[in-house]
Amino acid sequence: MSSLLKIITVLFIICPCVSFGKDVLKAKEGITWDSENKEYLATGDVIYQSDEIKISSDFLRAKYEIKDDREVFNEIEVKGSIEIFYNDEIYYSDYGLYFKQKSLIELYDNVKIVSKDRILKGDKLIIDLKNNTRTMSASKKESVVEVFINE
Repeated sequence: MSSLLKIITVLFIICPCVSFGKDVLKAKEGITWDSENKEYLATGDVIYQSDEIKISSDFLRAKYEIKDDREVFNEIEVKGSIEIFYNDEIYYSDYGLYFKQKSLIELYDNVKIVSKDRILKGDKLIIDLKNNTRTMSASKKESVVEVFINE
């Protein structure tokens, strides 16, 4: 193992936090850096945070690309106990994908949106951050989309 890789491994063990510009990735169990596949794998009380969004989950895979000699996250996959905080809304699900450059989030399984005045539940949610739209759907025949409005 190269000396640089040993140093990075020790730093992840001591302080499991990766920060690039304004993106921060933390994990209680640990973070694995795979430079060949250009991705990070994080497990155990994972938190990803940028200027606009905060995501917590049990597992996270963050793919990146090199831009201007920096690693820039472009696709984030999350699994298990997902909570996404964006503006005044909180999103919950079991599985999700965040396409950062497209400003698009896809959530699947046990999906819920909680905001000040309403709760929406369904099986699949597409969040278009750029156009400020939310599209909830039921993916199973016996499923329905539910809306609870606080009056």
